[in-house]
This record gives sequence, C-alpha cells and structure tokens, in this order.
Amino acid sequence: MNDLDERRWLHDTLTRQIPLGGAMALTIERLDDDGIELAAPLAPNVNDKGTAFGGALVSLMILAGWSLPRLILRRAGVRAELVIGRCEVRFLAPVSGEFRAVCEVPGESAVEAFLRGVRERGKGRLDLAPEIRVETAQGPAVAARLEARYAGLAVAQEDPVS
Repeated sequence: MNDLDERRWLHDTLTRQIPLGGAMALTIERLDDDGIELAAPLAPNVNDKGTAFGGALVSLMILAGWSLPRLILRRAGVRAELVIGRCEVRFLAPVSGEFRAVCEVPGESAVEAFLRGVRERGKGRLDLAPEIRVETAQGPAVAARLEARYAGLAVAQEDPVS
C-alpha cells in the first residue's frame, strides 16, 4: 500500500467509520514515519465561550493516538481490534482557532513489544502522548496533553473455507 492509499484509508476510517471525526471536520495534515498530525477547525468544535470544546480537543487527541497503533497493526499484517484502555488529560490553555493533535511514533522497542504482545499473548499495549498544538502570537504552544494506553486485542484468524 502506498502512502496516498494509506492516507485515504485512514481518512475514511476517521471520518466515515468513526462519524465523530467527520462531524469535527478533521483532516490529516501529516502522516509519516515520525507520527501523525490531525487538524480541526474551530467552528464545528466550538463551545459557549467561543473557544474549542474540551471534548473536541480530547477526541482529536484520542483519534491521533488511535491512528498510530491502527497503522502499525495494518502495516504488520496483524488482525486486531484496537481500544483505548485508559487516558488522562491536562488542559493547559484555551484554544480560539484551528487546532492540531500531534502524536509521535514511540521508540522501536515499544512498537516491537506492542506487536509481540498481540501476536504471542493476544493483547499488546502501547502508551502514547498526543498533544493539542496551536499557533499563538508568541509562536507554537501546547494547549492540552493526553497520556493514553491503547490496547490491541488479537482477532482470531478465520479458517479457510474448504
């Protein structure tokens, strides 16, 4: 699968299969070997104060974090369901414009341990730390941080039809 096909597949997953992403009008701004960056405009994600709704910030971070292990599993040819097991969020500053959730790929050993867990034990865990980043008059800033654990749960391979 080439980069464009992978990007299309992920965008479809995040906006059609997960309708919340479509309602948020999210876009994939970056998808490379280092990580992912999702963006969302303020208008569909605004609260009563005219800033980004906290739930929208959390949702975009969760989706950015979820995307990485989903892609890792897909690239490795491993069939597994992916869920978020736990998360903790810190809101650091209000967001008054477009916002971006950035999640960097963890080290190679963490990725290998995640895949090994799914393959050998039927469950792998991957800890990620997506952030909401915004542009301010003083330059780029982090407006929220999420610490999350994602779990890959092996799906039984179907027996071939004889």
